[in-house]
Amino acid sequence: MKSVADLVVVGAGPAGMATALEAAENGASVTILEADTLIGGNAARSTGYLAFQGFDMQGEQGYHDSAELFVADMLEEIDRQKSKYGIEFDLELAKVFAAESSSTYRWLVELGFEFNRFLPRPLQHSVNRMIDVTDTGMFTKVFHDALVKNGVDIRTSTRVRRLITDGDKVIGVQTDHERFEASKGVVLAAGGYQANLSIRRKYQPEYMASTPYLGTSYDVGDGHTMGQEVGGELINMTMIPPLIMVGSALIEDSIAVNAEGARFHDEAGPYDYRVKELHQQSEHLAFYIYDNETYTRKTQLINEMPNTPISAASLTELAEMIGVSPVGLNKSVESWNEILKSSQKRDPDFGRVIFPDGRREIKVGPFFASEMIVGINFPAGGFRVNRDLQVLNVYGERIPGLYAVGDCTGGLGPVIGMGGMRITPALTLGRVAGRKIALEEFETTDHLQESGQYLPGNALRVAVIDD
Repeated sequence: MKSVADLVVVGAGPAGMATALEAAENGASVTILEADTLIGGNAARSTGYLAFQGFDMQGEQGYHDSAELFVADMLEEIDRQKSKYGIEFDLELAKVFAAESSSTYRWLVELGFEFNRFLPRPLQHSVNRMIDVTDTGMFTKVFHDALVKNGVDIRTSTRVRRLITDGDKVIGVQTDHERFEASKGVVLAAGGYQANLSIRRKYQPEYMASTPYLGTSYDVGDGHTMGQEVGGELINMTMIPPLIMVGSALIEDSIAVNAEGARFHDEAGPYDYRVKELHQQSEHLAFYIYDNETYTRKTQLINEMPNTPISAASLTELAEMIGVSPVGLNKSVESWNEILKSSQKRDPDFGRVIFPDGRREIKVGPFFASEMIVGINFPAGGFRVNRDLQVLNVYGERIPGLYAVGDCTGGLGPVIGMGGMRITPALTLGRVAGRKIALEEFETTDHLQESGQYLPGNALRVAVIDD
């Protein structure tokens, strides 16, 4: 069986959905193929943190931001990370994202998204620009309704196996049972590779390659594998950052304690900082502590953690069950609650600035403890692309008919640690790709070639000799 459309999008997470919707809104016929049973991808299961610049909520609260400042903050993050990883950061793509991010915010609001509040990350965002959606289920429902309204053909439980080519041009995809052809192109938006042990072993030490991961079981690198088969160049594949396996929205309502029952760090600090602080504790052992109200409200996030939480009627009993000092735990919770009762905007002990919504205290039993477990964040690796999101080969040349967005691209991956920098670039650059493909409005030159950044392409501008 064969289906034909202008555009075929592989993957219905935020990047794929944004690409498909923007292309359809600009007149293209679109088919979107998703291996999972529902659309929405990791965003629908996430804490829903997004980061924009120059949007309405900033103006309403008197925050002054700009695309230039946003990019400067990204470069600060790259400087912070480059001592640990070999990083190839696409500055020009970052500029495109930063400039377009405010329009993505307005677009989401027009679609029906609702946002809650600012979440300060002063070490990564020099101005408040990270916010959360009120319900991450909107990534499924709102986008589904919009895609259907715009005539997008949505196929779930449909895993793409291979790209179809005609010469060096990508013209479609093959699933288990059907062939889908695309007259304008195929977009890889199939997520990351964190759920694929064999791929992780290529890029991680063995002791890390089997650790827990963020994301769904469908993040097996299908897009990376298929694009690589037709010559796409992968970058930043070794940047698979460690982090504590916990949803950021759960941390808002929790504190972390060590064997003495004492807090030891800013629980909402940078991801790599949390791992470092845990490793400095005795036997690398610590627990997140939260109450029944948090457990009830955030059960989904808790159920996604590696270990089942331990519960007890009182903090003293909980301390005994997890092997920490009862006196220390009671004192830490009491001290934290006093901070929440006050008007302080910064935790005086560790500088924490993200507090529970409404500054709600830890006081409603039973009480819960979840062990802090080290796993991995979303990988940074993906394809090298140009400003049109076209996949490039190892010589910096475009692969005709092939595009990549979201976790299938690598140029912006290294700034994930800033917070809010997974979903927002996926949505924003997905829109850019969808619009350009639908309207066939592409750049005449590649920014990598213009800047001399991509040397192999410059070095090989010679005729091929046949002998």
